[in-house]
Amino acid sequence: MQIRTIPERCNLCGLCVKECVAGVWRTVNGRPEAAAPGFCSLCGHCVAVCPKDAIVHEGIDFVQIRPVDRKRLDPDVFSEIVRSRRSIRRYKADRVPDAVIKDILGLCAWSPTASNKQDVAFTVITNKDVLQALSAAVFSIGAKAYRHSRKGPGKLVYRALQKLAPGNDLERYMEPMPWYLEQQAAGRDLILHNAPVLILVHAPKKGRFHCENCNIAAANIMNYAHARGLGTCYIGFVTLALKIFPGLRKLVSLPRGRRVYACLTMGYPAHAYARTTCRRPRPVDWVR
Repeated sequence: MQIRTIPERCNLCGLCVKECVAGVWRTVNGRPEAAAPGFCSLCGHCVAVCPKDAIVHEGIDFVQIRPVDRKRLDPDVFSEIVRSRRSIRRYKADRVPDAVIKDILGLCAWSPTASNKQDVAFTVITNKDVLQALSAAVFSIGAKAYRHSRKGPGKLVYRALQKLAPGNDLERYMEPMPWYLEQQAAGRDLILHNAPVLILVHAPKKGRFHCENCNIAAANIMNYAHARGLGTCYIGFVTLALKIFPGLRKLVSLPRGRRVYACLTMGYPAHAYARTTCRRPRPVDWVR
């Protein structure tokens, strides 16, 4: 892979050398040189930082490269997106155009990944039959666990778990189950919330930092979707179920060798939110 400078453009600032954490760029005889191109992780920092557009890099798609428009980097706008975003559990029946979904997921290609592996991928489910089957299957798992917790050995196990972890999420979801069952019988979808779109964010089963990579991408999906007038909701129960039950992975056509690390419903919110909400201040410890 060819990586080099264009000598007549290079001003010898050395920013490419300073920015290259992989050790590709080094100072040789007073000039920056791509001395070890085989180490390149294709992060593109050298191209992005060069003030003179003096770098040739065969691994970079220069069609995608453009100057940064700093006038559009508005912290107030970003703050409003983060503060006003809600987890949406009531959706309109309106279809989300494929082009809009592609645009949102396309932007996530710029989400950072460890060592720039870029191995995050997406499965988009809009098939109503698949969505309904998945929702019903995941809900039935919880309902079955509830029934077992009410009698016999299951009741003893449930009580033991309550003592081991009082006030945990087990009680939070198990004790209201009679109400959940009533709602489900009345036709309410308590898992996928009748959303028209489900996005599975997945990466290879083996390797490091896949969970982090996928969830960074998921956060960008949620915020960008909100900025475009769409709503999303994290569905942790589906993420967990897909890790445990092979039949569900087959149902959603998850590619072999991949694991889902985040699931998001998406659609147009049925209701508008006129106000932001409150959040507890997060503890911050300073080490100076």
